[in-house]
Amino acid sequence: MYQPSLSSYRLKLIMLTALITMVITSVVWVGIGAAGYWFMNSKPPSFEIEVDHPGVVELGEMMDLKISVKNTGAGSISLANVDIYDELADGFEIVDVSPKPGSSERISGYYSYNLFKSLAPGEAHVMTVNMRAKAVGLWSGDIDACNALQNWVTHYTEIEVIDAVVKKNPRAESDSPKGDNTED
Repeated sequence: MYQPSLSSYRLKLIMLTALITMVITSVVWVGIGAAGYWFMNSKPPSFEIEVDHPGVVELGEMMDLKISVKNTGAGSISLANVDIYDELADGFEIVDVSPKPGSSERISGYYSYNLFKSLAPGEAHVMTVNMRAKAVGLWSGDIDACNALQNWVTHYTEIEVIDAVVKKNPRAESDSPKGDNTED
Protein backbone atom coordinates (compact mmCIF):
# COMPACT_ATOMS: atom_id res chain seq x y z
CA MET A 1 0.00 0.00 0.00
CA TYR A 2 1.21 3.41 -0.90
CA GLN A 3 1.59 6.14 1.81
CA PRO A 4 2.37 9.60 0.66
CA SER A 5 5.23 11.24 2.56
CA LEU A 6 5.16 14.81 3.66
CA SER A 7 7.80 16.96 2.20
CA SER A 8 10.16 18.57 4.66
CA TYR A 9 8.72 21.95 3.67
CA ARG A 10 5.16 20.92 4.54
CA LEU A 11 6.31 19.36 7.85
CA LYS A 12 8.08 22.59 8.82
CA LEU A 13 5.01 24.61 7.87
CA ILE A 14 2.73 22.42 10.06
CA MET A 15 5.12 22.71 13.02
CA LEU A 16 5.40 26.51 12.62
CA THR A 17 1.62 26.85 12.42
CA ALA A 18 1.18 24.77 15.58
CA LEU A 19 3.79 26.85 17.43
CA ILE A 20 2.22 30.16 16.38
CA THR A 21 -1.25 28.90 17.37
CA MET A 22 0.05 27.84 20.81
CA VAL A 23 1.75 31.23 21.41
CA ILE A 24 -1.30 33.24 20.35
CA THR A 25 -3.63 31.10 22.47
CA SER A 26 -1.33 31.49 25.50
CA VAL A 27 -1.14 35.27 25.07
CA VAL A 28 -4.93 35.50 24.81
CA TRP A 29 -5.46 33.47 28.02
CA VAL A 30 -2.84 35.51 29.91
CA GLY A 31 -4.54 38.70 28.69
CA ILE A 32 -7.95 37.46 29.85
CA GLY A 33 -6.49 36.57 33.26
CA ALA A 34 -4.74 39.93 33.60
CA ALA A 35 -7.90 41.81 32.62
CA GLY A 36 -9.92 39.85 35.19
CA TYR A 37 -7.34 40.49 37.90
CA TRP A 38 -7.24 44.21 37.04
CA PHE A 39 -11.05 44.42 37.05
CA MET A 40 -11.29 42.73 40.46
CA ASN A 41 -8.52 44.85 41.99
CA SER A 42 -8.95 48.22 40.27
CA LYS A 43 -11.56 49.43 42.72
CA PRO A 44 -10.35 50.82 46.03
CA PRO A 45 -11.02 48.50 48.97
CA SER A 46 -14.46 48.98 50.53
CA PHE A 47 -13.22 48.85 54.10
CA GLU A 48 -11.21 51.03 56.45
CA ILE A 49 -8.94 50.47 59.42
CA GLU A 50 -8.70 52.47 62.65
CA VAL A 51 -6.16 51.85 65.39
CA ASP A 52 -6.54 53.02 69.00
CA HIS A 53 -3.57 52.95 71.38
CA PRO A 54 -1.77 55.09 73.94
CA GLY A 55 0.88 57.37 72.47
CA VAL A 56 3.36 56.78 75.31
CA VAL A 57 3.80 53.77 77.61
CA GLU A 58 6.35 52.93 80.28
CA LEU A 59 8.84 50.11 79.94
CA GLY A 60 7.22 46.91 81.27
CA GLU A 61 3.71 48.38 81.11
CA MET A 62 0.83 46.44 79.56
CA MET A 63 -1.20 48.15 76.85
CA ASP A 64 -4.01 47.38 74.41
CA LEU A 65 -3.69 47.98 70.68
CA LYS A 66 -7.27 48.04 69.35
CA ILE A 67 -7.60 47.45 65.61
CA SER A 68 -11.02 48.09 64.07
CA VAL A 69 -11.77 47.10 60.47
CA LYS A 70 -15.09 48.44 59.15
CA ASN A 71 -16.90 47.48 55.93
CA THR A 72 -17.73 50.79 54.24
CA GLY A 73 -19.12 49.21 51.06
CA ALA A 74 -22.60 48.26 49.93
CA GLY A 75 -21.96 44.51 49.93
CA SER A 76 -20.44 41.96 52.29
CA ILE A 77 -16.68 41.51 52.38
CA SER A 78 -14.46 38.72 53.64
CA LEU A 79 -11.83 40.08 56.03
CA ALA A 80 -8.93 37.70 55.52
CA ASN A 81 -6.20 38.90 57.87
CA VAL A 82 -4.64 41.68 59.95
CA ASP A 83 -0.86 42.12 59.85
CA ILE A 84 1.38 43.94 62.35
CA TYR A 85 4.83 44.75 60.99
CA ASP A 86 8.08 44.22 62.92
CA GLU A 87 9.06 47.89 63.00
CA LEU A 88 6.18 48.37 65.47
CA ALA A 89 6.01 44.95 67.12
CA ASP A 90 9.74 44.70 67.95
CA GLY A 91 9.32 47.05 70.91
CA PHE A 92 6.66 44.87 72.51
CA GLU A 93 5.89 41.36 73.66
CA ILE A 94 2.52 40.26 72.28
CA VAL A 95 0.76 38.65 75.22
CA ASP A 96 -2.74 37.96 73.91
CA VAL A 97 -5.06 38.62 70.98
CA SER A 98 -8.83 38.70 71.32
CA PRO A 99 -11.02 37.53 69.87
CA LYS A 100 -8.74 34.65 68.99
CA PRO A 101 -7.92 34.59 65.27
CA GLY A 102 -8.52 31.45 63.21
CA SER A 103 -4.74 31.09 63.07
CA SER A 104 -1.66 33.25 63.34
CA GLU A 105 1.78 33.02 61.89
CA ARG A 106 5.09 34.80 62.08
CA ILE A 107 6.12 35.63 58.54
CA SER A 108 9.39 37.31 57.65
CA GLY A 109 8.82 40.92 58.68
CA TYR A 110 5.38 40.74 60.29
CA TYR A 111 2.83 38.91 62.43
CA SER A 112 -0.24 37.80 60.47
CA TYR A 113 -3.56 37.04 62.17
CA ASN A 114 -5.86 35.06 59.86
CA LEU A 115 -9.50 35.90 60.52
CA PHE A 116 -11.58 34.93 57.46
CA LYS A 117 -14.57 36.76 58.87
CA SER A 118 -17.48 37.99 56.78
CA LEU A 119 -18.49 41.62 57.44
CA ALA A 120 -21.90 42.95 56.42
CA PRO A 121 -22.16 46.54 55.15
CA GLY A 122 -21.44 48.92 58.05
CA GLU A 123 -20.22 46.09 60.31
CA ALA A 124 -16.84 46.35 62.05
CA HIS A 125 -14.51 43.73 63.51
CA VAL A 126 -12.48 44.88 66.52
CA MET A 127 -9.35 42.97 67.43
CA THR A 128 -7.48 43.77 70.66
CA VAL A 129 -3.78 42.97 70.88
CA ASN A 130 -2.57 42.98 74.49
CA MET A 131 1.14 43.87 74.58
CA ARG A 132 3.89 44.53 77.12
CA ALA A 133 6.48 47.24 76.36
CA LYS A 134 9.90 45.54 76.30
CA ALA A 135 12.30 48.13 74.85
CA VAL A 136 12.70 51.90 75.23
CA GLY A 137 12.31 53.85 71.99
CA LEU A 138 9.88 55.16 69.42
CA TRP A 139 8.30 52.11 67.78
CA SER A 140 6.46 52.71 64.53
CA GLY A 141 5.20 50.68 61.63
CA ASP A 142 2.29 49.54 59.51
CA ILE A 143 -0.80 47.64 60.48
CA ASP A 144 -2.58 46.18 57.43
CA ALA A 145 -6.03 44.67 56.95
CA CYS A 146 -6.57 42.48 53.87
CA ASN A 147 -9.68 41.05 52.24
CA ALA A 148 -9.89 37.68 50.49
CA LEU A 149 -8.79 39.23 47.16
CA GLN A 150 -5.69 40.58 48.95
CA ASN A 151 -6.78 44.20 48.63
CA TRP A 152 -5.47 45.95 51.71
CA VAL A 153 -5.57 49.18 53.68
CA THR A 154 -2.72 50.35 55.88
CA HIS A 155 -2.56 52.38 59.08
CA TYR A 156 0.79 53.81 60.19
CA THR A 157 1.20 53.67 63.98
CA GLU A 158 3.73 55.16 66.44
CA ILE A 159 4.07 54.29 70.13
CA GLU A 160 6.82 55.64 72.37
CA VAL A 161 8.17 53.48 75.19
CA ILE A 162 9.87 55.44 77.97
CA ASP A 163 11.94 54.29 80.94
CA ALA A 164 9.69 54.13 84.02
CA VAL A 165 12.44 55.56 86.24
CA VAL A 166 13.52 58.45 84.02
CA LYS A 167 9.93 59.22 82.79
CA LYS A 168 11.28 61.46 80.03
CA ASN A 169 13.96 61.53 77.45
CA PRO A 170 17.29 61.24 79.38
CA ARG A 171 18.85 63.98 77.21
CA ALA A 172 16.25 66.49 78.42
CA GLU A 173 17.54 66.20 82.01
CA SER A 174 21.17 66.80 81.03
CA ASP A 175 20.18 70.00 79.18
CA SER A 176 18.51 71.59 82.24
CA PRO A 177 20.46 74.16 84.30
CA LYS A 178 22.11 72.68 87.39
CA GLY A 179 22.39 75.86 89.43
CA ASP A 180 25.43 77.49 90.97
CA ASN A 181 27.86 74.95 92.43
CA THR A 182 30.51 77.42 93.65
CA GLU A 183 31.96 77.14 97.16
CA ASP A 184 31.95 80.06 99.65
